Amino acid sequence: MRLELVTMSKKTTSHSDDETPTPAVRDEASGIAPATDGDEGEGEGKDDTDALRAAADATSRAAGKTNGKSNGKVATESLDEGVVVPAASGQGGEAAPPPSAEEQLAAMKDQLLRMAADFDNYRKRARKEIEDARTFGISNLLHDVLPVIDNLDRALTHAADEKSAVVQGIKLVAKQLVDSLSRYGVTGFVSTGKVFDPEKHEAVGQKLTAEAAPGTIVEELQRGYMLHDRLLRPARVLVAMAPAEVAPSADESVD
Repeated sequence: MRLELVTMSKKTTSHSDDETPTPAVRDEASGIAPATDGDEGEGEGKDDTDALRAAADATSRAAGKTNGKSNGKVATESLDEGVVVPAASGQGGEAAPPPSAEEQLAAMKDQLLRMAADFDNYRKRARKEIEDARTFGISNLLHDVLPVIDNLDRALTHAADEKSAVVQGIKLVAKQLVDSLSRYGVTGFVSTGKVFDPEKHEAVGQKLTAEAAPGTIVEELQRGYMLHDRLLRPARVLVAMAPAEVAPSADESVD
């Protein structure tokens, strides 16, 4: 095929114009001029871009299939925006629907009710602890004061027959101390003649006697005290035990 060069611009002989006219190649048979060098460059650039885009799509699809098999998730990549969008997780690749406004409101209401109940329980527990501290906070002090009362009682027991002013003064001091403690809820209780109660009494021994039923307290060694409705100190007592019956001898049985 014979090609004919067609001059696109007029030749100028001026020395100030250094531009070279761009020839165009015309196909003699069809009469269509092929694309120039600039057009060819644009075509080749588009072809390269399309080829790169096709290769990237193929790579993305291959990677998506591999990730889908291993993790059950497929990621798609947009070449134009360069953003990777992960697929929704869940059964069948469907995303779980977000909770509705009613569900969120119900969950928040339940949480607030639980917090209010916990705070109310804490307030009641704190109030009870404060009341117990006010009521029973002096128990440690009372444990140190009670032995003083015990010693005064022992002294008055040994000096019961004496009518001296010293003995009468000790009686008045002991009574004043007991009355002062009673204003704080401290009261003593008598155990002699009562049935043994393990919640209030501490048995330190047994005494053989037929004058009292077994299990009855026959002697009080140390008085017990109560602090309001709580046991402050148990009473130390002796409990009655029935004497063993003596079996008759062989001679007495013959007679």
